[in-house]
Order: sequence, then C-alpha cells, then structure tokens
Amino acid sequence: MIKTSHTAPAMWLATIVLAMSLLQACNAPGASHQGTVREVPPRNAEAKYDGIDISSHQGYINWAKVSSDKDIRFVYIKATEGATYRSPHYAHNITQARRYGLLVGSYHYLTSSSSIDEQFQNFSTYALRSVQDLVPMLDVEVRGDWSRSQLIDSVDKFCQLTEDHYGVQPMIYSTMGFYNKNLTPHFNKHKLYIGRYSNSEPEINWEGEYTIWQYSETGIIPGIDAYVDLCRYRKDGWIDEILLPQD
Repeated sequence: MIKTSHTAPAMWLATIVLAMSLLQACNAPGASHQGTVREVPPRNAEAKYDGIDISSHQGYINWAKVSSDKDIRFVYIKATEGATYRSPHYAHNITQARRYGLLVGSYHYLTSSSSIDEQFQNFSTYALRSVQDLVPMLDVEVRGDWSRSQLIDSVDKFCQLTEDHYGVQPMIYSTMGFYNKNLTPHFNKHKLYIGRYSNSEPEINWEGEYTIWQYSETGIIPGIDAYVDLCRYRKDGWIDEILLPQD
C-alpha cells in the first residue's frame, strides 16, 4: 500500500473538493439523504457474490458498467490510511457508486505509525457521515510496532470514536488467520468482514461468526480494469444489518 503525505493546505483543499463532490452526489438521482432509508435490494440466492470492496489500486472505475452487474448489491470503498493518506479516487468512487444506485460504505486502513486520534480525524473528516449508506469499516491486517494488547487497545479506541461520531460501531475487516491470532475473542461480537480466499467459509475461533466473507481477490468486473475483491454475505443475514442509521 503506497502512502501519500499531504501538507496542511493540500489536505484542506482536498477536503473542500471532496465536500463539493459529495454535495453533488447528495442531489443526484438515486442518492440517499439523511432522514430517509434507502431501499434494501432483495437477495439473489443464485448470485455468485453480493458485493465488492475497492481502493485506488483499481484506478478509475466506470460505475455505469459496474452497476449493470446485478449481483453487486453493496460496495466498500477505501477512504484513508494512517494519519495522512487519503485515496485520490475516493470522491469519484463514492459519488458515482451511489449515483448508480449501489449501497456504499467507507473504510480506514489502520497502521501503528500514528495515533488513533490522528487516524480517526483523517477518516471522519474525509468519509462524511451524510453520504454513507453502510456502517464504516476498520481494516486491521498488520500489527506493525504494536504488541497484541496494544493492537486490541488501538482497535477498541477507534471503535469508540467511530460510535461517538457515526452512531454505530464499525465493522472490522481482517484476514481469517490474522483475526484468529490477534483479535479473537475480543471483537467477536462486532460485525466481521473476513478474508479467506478459499471454497471454505471463514472459521472464527471462540464461536465467532462472520458477517461478510471476502472469498476472492481476483474477481473480474466490467468497468474495472484490475482484479477486484469479491464478497458474500453470510447465508442467514442480509444488508439491512449493516445499514447506517440515518438522522
């Protein structure tokens, strides 16, 4: 993952540009607004996948083409990483995905290189609550300089800040191996987005249960000129569980 440094003026400019783009998205046909509830699409039992997650690694995305794939019911989009990195494709991705009727959520990639307060400030001022359809997600894949207990404390703090700001606890993304080694059972009651590239569903220690299974990292989707992560919702649940409550 390539990190990008920003000067303070550049960050303020990026925030202003993003806000203008998101304001346009709020007024676009099919966009959701605070005070309303977006329609939850019915589940297709025959669908190979239910959603995707993307970042700037996918480059420019043609969301008109992506939305033509009726198996895609939700999208998680990378917004930030650490204290300073902000995805340059985020504004385009979230505004266009919502414009074409997809339910979207945003995620932050956690690192040990800066404080949790700084990282949450980066995320919350970029991933504006007013244009989120789904609960935020915290991507936890590396311990870095943290011990296991420090990692748990850091994730706990980010989760509390998320609940204070967005009104909900975040979903937690991790790979099955990393989660079982570093985070279980402390976060087993959270909604979990678990990566396991296999034909077998994720197994969470201590009777944990996944919410979304990222089962492939080599998906091919029209409108995206790179491999895409493909995800399935667990069989006994559906997207209404991860809708962000609207004011």
